[in-house]
Amino acid sequence: MGNVLRALAAAAAGAMVLAGTATPAHAEVWNCFTSVNTTTNVAGALCASGFGSYRVAAKCNSAHYPYTRTIVGPWVTKASGQAGTWSTASGDAQGCHVVEASTQVR
Repeated sequence: MGNVLRALAAAAAGAMVLAGTATPAHAEVWNCFTSVNTTTNVAGALCASGFGSYRVAAKCNSAHYPYTRTIVGPWVTKASGQAGTWSTASGDAQGCHVVEASTQVR
């Protein structure tokens, strides 16, 4: 009986170690759209399908160094079966002009 208990304890300890090192689930979003509104100087990203976190990343040009940089919007989370929300980034708030947008997923 002692050997059985030791084997169960070892198996439980091994399972805890494996659970602690498991990689977290990654986002599975798709049907993502980006937009750049040059009038309002805002970039946005929206994912319409799947689930997980995403945000907009926008190329922003400036007359000052660094002349081109990437600005990002806040991470937003899309739940499965729910509508996605826009992640937006304003070039005005960063002192630059938004020229391109892409979606970052985590």
